[in-house]
Amino acid sequence: MILPAAAPDGKTYLSTSQAAEAAGVQPPAVRRWVRIGYLDPVARDEHGRSLYEFSAVMDAEKMARDAAVRTSGTAKRATRDLPGCTSPRHPLS
Repeated sequence: MILPAAAPDGKTYLSTSQAAEAAGVQPPAVRRWVRIGYLDPVARDEHGRSLYEFSAVMDAEKMARDAAVRTSGTAKRATRDLPGCTSPRHPLS
C-alpha cells in the first residue's frame, strides 16, 4: 500500500520506495531514472530525501519501458510474463 509522504510545502508526494512500488520496480530503478533524466524530484522531505509526483513517476516508467522496447525489440517485462518464455531470466526456463 502506497501512503504518500508529506513535503515541507504541505503537498503530498511519493518517496523513492513508494515511487518504486507504484511503478512496479525496485528503488534503484527510480534512482536510475533520476540519473538519466527521466524523473526529477519535486521536493525533499525534512531528512533531505527526494520526493516525486505520482504522474511523473508513471511517465518515467513509460519512458524506461519504451526505451527497453526500442533497444530489444520486445517489451522485456511482457516477455518475462509469457507462458513458455525461454528468457534466461524467466523462472520457468
